[in-house]
Amino acid sequence: MRLLLKLIAFIIIVIIIGLITLPFIVDPNDYKQQISEQVEKATGRTLNLEGGIGLSVFPWIALELGPLSLSNANGFQAEQFAKIDGAQIRIKLMPLLKKELEMDTVVLDGLILNLEKNKAGKTNWDNFGNSSQKEEPTSNDTSSDEPSAGVAALSIAGVELTNANIFWSNESNGSDYAVKNLNLKTDPLEPGEPTAVELNFDLDGDAGLTANIALTSQSAVDIENQLFTLNDFTFKTKASGQDIPEIDLTLTTDITADLEQQIVTLSQLRLLTYGHVIESNIKATQILSEQPQFNGQLTIAPFNLRQLAKQLAIALPVMADDTTLELVKLDSKLAGSTDHVNLNDLVLTLDQSQLSGQFGIKKFAKPALTFKLALDAIDADRYLPASESDTDTAPAGKSAAGSLGTASTATANELPIETLRNLNIAGSLDIGKLKISGTHSENIQLNINAKNGVVKLQPLSAELYQGNYKGDIKLDARGKSLKLGINENLSNIQAGPLLKDLNGDDKLSGLVNANVKLSGQGKTVAQIKQTLSGNGKFSFTDGALEGINIAESIRKAKAVLKGESMPASSDVVKTDFSSFEGSFTANKGRINNPDLLLMSPLLRIEGAGNADLNQEAIDYDLEVAIVGSVEGQQGKDLAELKGLTIPVKITGSFNEPKPTVDLATLLRDNATQKAKDRIQDKLKDKLGDKLGNIIGGAFLGGKKSTDDASDSGDKEATPARSAEDELKDAIGGVLKGLF
Repeated sequence: MRLLLKLIAFIIIVIIIGLITLPFIVDPNDYKQQISEQVEKATGRTLNLEGGIGLSVFPWIALELGPLSLSNANGFQAEQFAKIDGAQIRIKLMPLLKKELEMDTVVLDGLILNLEKNKAGKTNWDNFGNSSQKEEPTSNDTSSDEPSAGVAALSIAGVELTNANIFWSNESNGSDYAVKNLNLKTDPLEPGEPTAVELNFDLDGDAGLTANIALTSQSAVDIENQLFTLNDFTFKTKASGQDIPEIDLTLTTDITADLEQQIVTLSQLRLLTYGHVIESNIKATQILSEQPQFNGQLTIAPFNLRQLAKQLAIALPVMADDTTLELVKLDSKLAGSTDHVNLNDLVLTLDQSQLSGQFGIKKFAKPALTFKLALDAIDADRYLPASESDTDTAPAGKSAAGSLGTASTATANELPIETLRNLNIAGSLDIGKLKISGTHSENIQLNINAKNGVVKLQPLSAELYQGNYKGDIKLDARGKSLKLGINENLSNIQAGPLLKDLNGDDKLSGLVNANVKLSGQGKTVAQIKQTLSGNGKFSFTDGALEGINIAESIRKAKAVLKGESMPASSDVVKTDFSSFEGSFTANKGRINNPDLLLMSPLLRIEGAGNADLNQEAIDYDLEVAIVGSVEGQQGKDLAELKGLTIPVKITGSFNEPKPTVDLATLLRDNATQKAKDRIQDKLKDKLGDKLGNIIGGAFLGGKKSTDDASDSGDKEATPARSAEDELKDAIGGVLKGLF
């Protein structure tokens, strides 16, 4: 036994001496050609060894390489696939004899790596390692499926990658990226033991993208158990570009990856940019599958969005209130995969409003949105642009949406038909209180379903101005123009306050009930108005027409006929009514109202007319019947007109209606018989028995009798002419007395 041990020791000493003397006997540079041939045989690429090869064996098996390059695949642009200025790999000999791999720091300097994808979608590494020559198995091949003995332990003193550059070119989409000045340094790498890792590089890309990126971490690798940890992981970057504002971002987290269980966790994740913080905890599962899953908690600390946008040089839309977007924060549960994400138990704070519920996105390439949200209260007018009238004469509550000027501008713009066509949305939104276009509503319920170019807003409901609104709106964007369908119902709504808030002018008040069914189509709002067709009906009770005092108009017409001047009136310019109703049909933007009926203690108004939505013009012919006294409207008594029906015409615009009253013709026609009777009584007193002949001549076209002529003898005709003159005076007096 002692002899055997001595023999083994002797053999080992001989082997060590042989290994030490080997580099002095064999020069590896003599084998460059053979090495290149073997690499080409294995990879199909040409290896060019430009520098020398250094080899040592004891106490380290060390390989030092000078400059070398590996050719690119055929059909790609770059001449070389990879190139290095130098590399050094050293392995301790004695531990290797005990199946322990102990390596010195692995050094790789000046790496240049060209990665490419051609127009056909193939990369220059797809066939890497597949040569055109295939080696045939030999009869003395003793390989077997038996597992080879592995190393008992692995230890690497570190990795140093310096001055590396990686270039990526994609001809299929024209994108180009470059990782430059990449440096990687690690402390000793031992299984299961943490080591410091430092990585930094510059990134250049399309659209002027430039970024500096730095990573640090305390990393541990347990290959046997497939466990990887990155504690105190820190990612920092400064980036900018033509379409990307300058950004300064820091991300910190602890990462644990269990490849056997296919689980990755990111705990205490914290994203910091311009003083704003996003925090999260995320767990990902099935990470090696085609559909990895993740879930966690997302928190965005309160921040000033307006200030952040300014820092990032992002132009926000113009808003009526420049104090909006000063408070934003978010808390939500997070779940998703590579093609979808869900936010559950979401609570979003926006200034004084709070939104809660669920929101999801499916299929990121062609997003499908789902949501069920509730908003407590919001003043939407603060977030909309202010119209010009808001800054001049319009009431403070009026918004851009209620401004005619803004609407006129909007009609010149094409509607977003393509956007509507691509929408894929299914959701509901409840709003506690809403102010928009100056109007106020509560308990709003909105359901939206948009798919395949059809957008349905149904059912819609809201409480507003002591009444209720229900609606059903459909948008069809499948054709070249947008088709609009509206079915809306108003019940018991106070019209005056609604119109006051909407337009700043309550020209019509009362309790309104109405239903409308309209449809139209076009590429702009103006075109839809020009094609608007449908029908509807309306009724107002216990209200008034502001800006129109029909009784006052009648009094003015009466005064003109009398030749009198009418004193200034202190009456309110309105016409009270107990009911006001009608129906209408719409055809290409022109509204026909055939059965307008207004009832009040003084008047009964019936008529018909048209309203042109495109010109915003009205043309109505009305008949106003006097059914009572106007004393209730603070005017003089017109009781003598009671029973008469007076024609009234209303023209002008929606904002400035112009009523005119044709009272003269009416009174002439209705007063004829009454005037005859009163004239006859007047003439009896003055002409006595000759009244009949005069009446006959004046009104019936008759002639004087021959008796009258003989009775006159030789008298001149003067008395008869004086009688006629007197008759004229009498008629004039009667008419004056009448009016």
